[in-house]
Amino acid sequence: MSKKVLKWLILIALLLLIVSFFSFWFSGSSFRDKDVNLQIEGPTQATVGEEVVYKLKYSNNTKLKLYDMKFTFSYPQDSVVIEEGIIQTDLHKRFSIDELGSGEKGEREFRAFIVGNKGDTKEAKVDLSFKAGDLRSLFEKRTTLSTTITSVPLALTIVAPPNVIPGQTVDYILDYRNESDNPVSDLLFEFNFPEGFVPSNSTPEPESPNKWHIDSLKKGGAGRISIRGILNGQEGETKTIQVVLKRKINDKYVDFQKASSFSILANPLLSLSILANGSTNYSANPGDELNYAIDYKNNSDFSLSGLMLSVKLDGNMYDLSTLDTKGGFFDSSSRTITWGPTNVSNFSDLKPGATGRINFYIRLKPDFNLQGSSTLFVKSSVKLSTPNVPAGMDGSEISASANLVTNITKQPTLTQDINSIGENKFTIKWLVANPGNALNNAVITATLSEGASWDKVFSSNVSLGEPKFDNKTRKITWEIGTIPTGTGGLMPKYELQFQVSGSLSPSDLLKNVELSGVDSVTKQSIIVR
Repeated sequence: MSKKVLKWLILIALLLLIVSFFSFWFSGSSFRDKDVNLQIEGPTQATVGEEVVYKLKYSNNTKLKLYDMKFTFSYPQDSVVIEEGIIQTDLHKRFSIDELGSGEKGEREFRAFIVGNKGDTKEAKVDLSFKAGDLRSLFEKRTTLSTTITSVPLALTIVAPPNVIPGQTVDYILDYRNESDNPVSDLLFEFNFPEGFVPSNSTPEPESPNKWHIDSLKKGGAGRISIRGILNGQEGETKTIQVVLKRKINDKYVDFQKASSFSILANPLLSLSILANGSTNYSANPGDELNYAIDYKNNSDFSLSGLMLSVKLDGNMYDLSTLDTKGGFFDSSSRTITWGPTNVSNFSDLKPGATGRINFYIRLKPDFNLQGSSTLFVKSSVKLSTPNVPAGMDGSEISASANLVTNITKQPTLTQDINSIGENKFTIKWLVANPGNALNNAVITATLSEGASWDKVFSSNVSLGEPKFDNKTRKITWEIGTIPTGTGGLMPKYELQFQVSGSLSPSDLLKNVELSGVDSVTKQSIIVR
């Protein structure tokens, strides 16, 4: 065979190989996932509360059969979906198709009520996973449809003051108007008040503290809801008020529209604080005297006049007969102490930056019945205010508030009995009771006097660690661990007996006997001697 013929044969074989490759690549066994069509049809614009119909269309434009097709249709956020008269909480609808042949297609329909505000864009989407022919790969597709809310049947406008001083009176106003072509009925406005807001009065009166019901509103009809109250918080906080318009569907109110506004808390004109025995977290015992200190300051650039300070005393543990108001007037019927310009000189003209302190004293009752609780408390609520609002400022008064809760707990008790059991021999008994909070890390220590000796004889009614004696320091230590609430009441007292010897009198055998531990609630260190 000549070289020329061989070259032609090689060229023909190469051409056949190329033709075979392209034939295989573009033949019926080829697959392109873009030929699997997935589409959502629906409106691109809608009105709040309008029922929207989404059509999901899918088709197999490939030459392979599709298997294990899994669809997940996701309704737009906040949509209201009703199936068989029941409002659905899951906004995802899932379904599967075992197989879809080449050239086959199908569609599904989904309905929902659009909820949101004018200008919002609501997105519906569908996710699809599938397999094709005998290919091992798992294919995935997603498509979406965005719908813009272009109109609302009811226009909602809620107004809040842009800047508020903590403790200031604020007015929230909601205006609503029916802008649809038909009357609307059975409306429910639900307000979400900011933390720190305490309503005082509203027009009209609500059905419940934060809900107003409107029976009907004609075409073009309008209304207003006004809410007044005190707003408290920290300087710099943003306080948002929100209203949700609900409409009844299948005897259940569902969200349809939302509106909100916010205020920023400015530096308070007045600041106020209260301490008990120099602390904001003092833990008291029955019979304690509480020394209250109230500090105030004018933070504004104005002189403030006509100031009044009131303190309301809440709690049965206050012994009102021991109250020393230091010049304040006490109203026993309301349990309130009041100071004004007549007994606090700078209350008639508190200059910018001026400060002051007012003290009063009161004792706690010496005892109380636990009645299943190991802790009681007393509360002092303080308010400093004036109706004389400087010119150019909003509100009917300037005020500041503070309160202080003081927990009261009973301390554990330790008693000691010493009995002679023979010549120069003694039995010492320690008894521990705990009517208050559980005492953690409890330990009893004592020092054995010189001239006395440790006999290494002891017993206890509880399975706790043995007492230890250190010959060098002469220290006796009994590590108890935790003494539960109710020890000595609901359960027996903890008891330890041990023997010592010596020619000393019983009262001189031990020194520095004390019980110590940590209160499980207040975390304060407790020492009982």
